[in-house]
Parts: sequence; C-alpha cells; structure tokens
Amino acid sequence: MATGAILVPLDGSALAESALGEAARLARAFGAPVILLHAIAPADDVIRSGTMTIAVDEIWTAARAQALRYLDDVRTRPAWNGIVTEVAVEMGSAAETILDFARVREVDRIVMATHGRTGLTRWVLGSVAEKVLRAASCTVVLVRATATAA
Repeated sequence: MATGAILVPLDGSALAESALGEAARLARAFGAPVILLHAIAPADDVIRSGTMTIAVDEIWTAARAQALRYLDDVRTRPAWNGIVTEVAVEMGSAAETILDFARVREVDRIVMATHGRTGLTRWVLGSVAEKVLRAASCTVVLVRATATAA
C-alpha cells in the first residue's frame, strides 16, 4: 500500500484518535486505503534497575507488540468496516518518523489531531502536528482535538 494512501499517526491517546473520524470519511470519499502508524520513541541502549538490565531490543519488542495490538484494535472497530487498512510501528521521534514514513511510502495525505495550542504554550511544548505541517511534502489535514480528548 503506498500511493493514494492516507496516513494516520496514533499514539494510543484519545487526542490522537480525534483524527480517526475525519480519516475514515476521507478514505470512504476517495476510496483510499489507510495506514495507521505508531511511532515509538527510541530508548537508551540499556536500562538498569537494581540488578536487572534490559536491552533496547527487549524494550522495542515489547513496545512494538503492544503498539500492534492497539493498532489492530483500532482497525477492527466498526467505523473501519469496508476501509482497507494497514498498521505500522516504527521507532523514532514522532514528527521525523511520520515525515520519513510518509515520504518513503508516498502517501497522499496525513490526517492527524492537534491540541490547537497557540502562542507561548505551543512554543514551550512544541508541536508534532506543526512540525509535520511545515515539512510534509503531501497534504496534511489537522483535526482539532475535542475538549474531552485533550
């Protein structure tokens, strides 16, 4: 699945899921497949806790399995019936991972949620959505999160 696809970045939060309704509407309107992407932040090389040491590959394997379960749960919801979906889990910082994935897979649009913060709050906290909007080479649809999701 590549050209014509809609990319929906999700992180497991209600805020990120605010974009799902719009993504489903666009997928139905254009007959487009959807890729649900979860970006997992890279861990340190090893994590030590007392006498136990956990390697990055163990953390990645566990985090990837959990993310895949979550994405599979999302795509089996009734709202996605009849829409071709794919799930993907990548390791990296959110904005860069989304942008790289969209470029490599040649997606037509990215649909994602935003807090809708402005001014100092956005500057201090940063915004994955803003970074993606500024740097993406495809159409980006931003969906303002609902008050309950935010």
